[in-house]
Amino acid sequence: MKVLVTGGTGFLGSALVKTLRSAGHQVIFTSRRDENIDNGMYNLGDISAQTNWTTLLQDCDTVIHTAGRAHILNDKAEDTLTEFRRVNHDATMKLAHDAISCNVKHFIFVSSIGVNGNSTSGIPFSETTPARPTSDYAISKLEAEESLLKAFTGSNMGITIVRPALICGPNAPGNIQRLLKLVSRNLPLPFKSVKNKRALASLDNVVSFICECVTNEKSKNELYLLADEVHPSTEEMITAFSTGMGMKARLVYFPKTILKIFLSILGKKSIYDQLFGDLEVDSRKSREQLQWTPPVSLQETMVKTAKYFIEGNK
Repeated sequence: MKVLVTGGTGFLGSALVKTLRSAGHQVIFTSRRDENIDNGMYNLGDISAQTNWTTLLQDCDTVIHTAGRAHILNDKAEDTLTEFRRVNHDATMKLAHDAISCNVKHFIFVSSIGVNGNSTSGIPFSETTPARPTSDYAISKLEAEESLLKAFTGSNMGITIVRPALICGPNAPGNIQRLLKLVSRNLPLPFKSVKNKRALASLDNVVSFICECVTNEKSKNELYLLADEVHPSTEEMITAFSTGMGMKARLVYFPKTILKIFLSILGKKSIYDQLFGDLEVDSRKSREQLQWTPPVSLQETMVKTAKYFIEGNK
């Protein structure tokens, strides 16, 4: 099967390219900067509604769209929602329209659990949970989902939408990277007895599931929420990361209410929510409908991720 992976040099995309090729698929992929056509890598620069994908899409069976504009710390854009829409919605729709014009049969869109919201209160998110995005990034992802379904439901191109939880794995960016840096300083951290529940998705499991979608016809025209079954607390994440770094976690008790007030004053309440709040995901559909089994445990992934981080920073 011939597969196009967009964002094929990124954290998720590069892992997908490697695994798909190992499974015997013909894979080409895109990059924002580099090009190596002999290796199937094509530089399309910053994607937009003007990007022409048709040359790459010839004879492709499946598109896996991982490229997009993600969360950016200290974003300098004057209108961040417009910028997120330009890449995550407009460029996605141009790719999808080019794909169907080239007779691509399956379009897999990697979205985000943020489409459902940023917290839960006892009831995990599932595929039937109403979308309640709170960030510009998640809003743009939801709009892309809705436009894809409106444009292509009933067409000859199946649409699969995957909303992974925060992905954990070696070289993970974003919040995982920031937490690893914090743990690596080996300072006392105020998370002792924090018993929240945070859904994570192991990189190997996300890759395995998307590869299953490539070959399993049942995945077409479906939405899947994806996370590992175990939802660790912040305390448990720090303990696992410390183990991977060869250290003993230094956890101390500190009143959550004081931290909440302090972070709110600094305009960082979202950080408090991520570290102390719940975000649970019911991802049984991904396992039961496709008869798919995750290949790794989250504990194994967290330890491996931390070990990779500490060895790369020696």
